[in-house]
Amino acid sequence: MGNLANTYQYIADILSFRSSKDELEKVLGNKDFNWDNIVIEGSKHLVLPTIYCRLKSKQLTYVLPKELDSYLEEITSLNRNRNTQIISQVHALTELLKAHNIEHVFLKGAALISCCYYGDIAERMLGDIDILVNEDHLDLAFNILKNNSYYPIEQTLGNDFFEHKHLPRLKTDKYICAVELHKKLFVTYKNEELQSPKVLSSKTIVNGIFVPSPKHLLLHNILNYQINDKGNLYNSINFRSAYDCIVLYNKANIDLPKNSKTIRKYYNLLGLFFSDIPNKHKNTNSTTSFYFYKLNHIGFYKVWNKLLKLLDFSWTVMSRVPYLIGNKAYRMALFKDRKRILTYISSVLKRT
Repeated sequence: MGNLANTYQYIADILSFRSSKDELEKVLGNKDFNWDNIVIEGSKHLVLPTIYCRLKSKQLTYVLPKELDSYLEEITSLNRNRNTQIISQVHALTELLKAHNIEHVFLKGAALISCCYYGDIAERMLGDIDILVNEDHLDLAFNILKNNSYYPIEQTLGNDFFEHKHLPRLKTDKYICAVELHKKLFVTYKNEELQSPKVLSSKTIVNGIFVPSPKHLLLHNILNYQINDKGNLYNSINFRSAYDCIVLYNKANIDLPKNSKTIRKYYNLLGLFFSDIPNKHKNTNSTTSFYFYKLNHIGFYKVWNKLLKLLDFSWTVMSRVPYLIGNKAYRMALFKDRKRILTYISSVLKRT
């Protein structure tokens, strides 16, 4: 893979709204430029269509090798078609929830592509449609969707014993996306600004769709990656989240609380690569230096991340020991599901 720091900087410069086009053209136009690294990392970060769209907007697609240009154009077209179908599904869900007076907002990618935050809807890859629902309306919304072509996927035993931020995932054969109905945005992390009642009461309507305010969209984007996706633990960035951040920041020019260490850490790491992050949000410190060290020493980076995965898994196991000791139903459920659990543990240990 070579030097990840260089690859990350190239991707950031492609995605950025403030990087120098002339400098980027000079770098990418070099006949020895290694596009394989861009494709590998862009695929990991779910930003290959984003990369192609940004190159297109900068009028730089001509620097791409012919086969790569065709490949990126194809997957971008597929993602554009997929997102067009998702937007239609979002509108159908909106009509269904509105008809039953269910208070809700669409979250993350579904909200962003529905609100035209991107120059091209193909820029954003997304999986499920996430919807935050007033907790008093949650069961009603779940049953309404079940009566309209959606069905819940099979749950693991953890769903019966531990709190989740959303109800069981709902699939459908009628539309392209599964749906997750959220009662909250985090399970244990506390953020006053992102409490469900506050997000719902501050919602806006864009193109007939209920979405969080721009401030809440940005804040949730940052903290969803830092907390739910464990970016804070792994001291890393994700380019899909990073691009959402700079798009939202540029569109709304939002200032977020500076007293949050988790948010400051996110901005500090993005600031290593993106000039779009204002200087007031940037700070070089031991955290950023360590991240840069990891990117420049791939062997150490892999070993360190494996260690963190193992520690994270161990913490999860230890946190459930009290249930194992004090809850007979939980012990019986573990025994019945032992084959799946042992397979899962084995896969985690193999990955680490």
